[in-house]
Amino acid sequence: MDKIIKNNSVKGHIVAPPSKSLTIRAVAASSLCLSESVIYNYSKCNDAIAAIDIIKEIGSTVNYNDNNLFIRGGIPSSDLVLNCRESAFCLRLFSIITSLYDKQIELIAENSLRNRKTENIEDILKFNGVKCKTNNSYPPIYIKGPIKGGKFILDCSQSSQILSGLLFTLPLAESDSTIEVTNLKSKPYIDMTLDIFFKFGIDIQNYNYELFKIKCGQNYKPADIKIEGDWSCSSNFLVAGAINGEIEIGNLNINSMQGDKVIIDLLSSIGVEVKQLDNSIKVLPYNLMPFNFDAGDCPDLVPILTVLGCFCDGESFISDVSRLAGKESSRAETIANELNSIGAKIKLEENCLRIEKTKLLGGRVNSHGDHRIAMALAIAGLSASEPLTIKNAECVSKSYPLFWEDFDNIVENSEF
Repeated sequence: MDKIIKNNSVKGHIVAPPSKSLTIRAVAASSLCLSESVIYNYSKCNDAIAAIDIIKEIGSTVNYNDNNLFIRGGIPSSDLVLNCRESAFCLRLFSIITSLYDKQIELIAENSLRNRKTENIEDILKFNGVKCKTNNSYPPIYIKGPIKGGKFILDCSQSSQILSGLLFTLPLAESDSTIEVTNLKSKPYIDMTLDIFFKFGIDIQNYNYELFKIKCGQNYKPADIKIEGDWSCSSNFLVAGAINGEIEIGNLNINSMQGDKVIIDLLSSIGVEVKQLDNSIKVLPYNLMPFNFDAGDCPDLVPILTVLGCFCDGESFISDVSRLAGKESSRAETIANELNSIGAKIKLEENCLRIEKTKLLGGRVNSHGDHRIAMALAIAGLSASEPLTIKNAECVSKSYPLFWEDFDNIVENSEF
């Protein structure tokens, strides 16, 4: 699907979509609880639906009522094939969770995820007595447990998702466990994981994110969880308001543990007027100053902040972007190349993006099937001098199924 974006300002009010990351975590925890839990306002994005389908295959009972899920966990009764679709988090998380079971479980992937490495899952699980095989570090992943628990040493320089998987799983293992962690990136995602555990009655001892101690023999207790709005997805419209309009986004929790809420601090620091209202954020544009941003904890912000840099006076810098090579696309390189093709002045220098203020032209760009690239390019197109056509625009459904509907509600003259 192509989407044509025309030069226009934005104005209006939208409601932030439910958090994908929190939905998947809540779904996973609910599947490990044998009593019924309730998830209110769950995300219906592709990745979240993949997680829901996976827990049903594993043995959970899932009932739906409007925007709510009622989940009673279960265990697999036979060997399984689990389709993680394009969700890297589901692949990593459930490959470790399913190591609890003595069944042969195969986790498969679709499209770009088939070409993404599984990191060191195979070595980690084999070291702990789990039978595990990958396709030379690529999906599919074959798992047969049960995981025993014990001592784990984990390098998290590329992803924190395997750590989250172990933290979900080890409270149910046969023996106590410790996880020694080095080079942890994206700490806010681990905070989100730990907060889910608190709600489900699981005790994890965290020693400065360098050592985690987990008692075995714990039980997940039923919980009622309301999923808050997604700061990662909302950042696109917040930047749109900062560049060329006025936007208010509801269902955003200013006290959220989501790391991407740092977007409002960054916008405030460069001159944007940011108003915190009751459960919403309002952004009004101003002359934008350049910025320096370390993306180590917030890699998902890189595409939209690269767009923002094109409209800030002088030069802006985004550092610690090397990990983005392992996403749906090589994100730092992809967003730089696509924006440069329509007039931007962006250089990728080792682990840093250098962005000069410039005028963007129209033309044709490609999302490369990456939802965050597609959303960022949409915001860029609103300030391009000529219409901008985005190829493969439908990929936004991976995290934000209603993105284009919300987009069209706050701008005019956009069309398919």
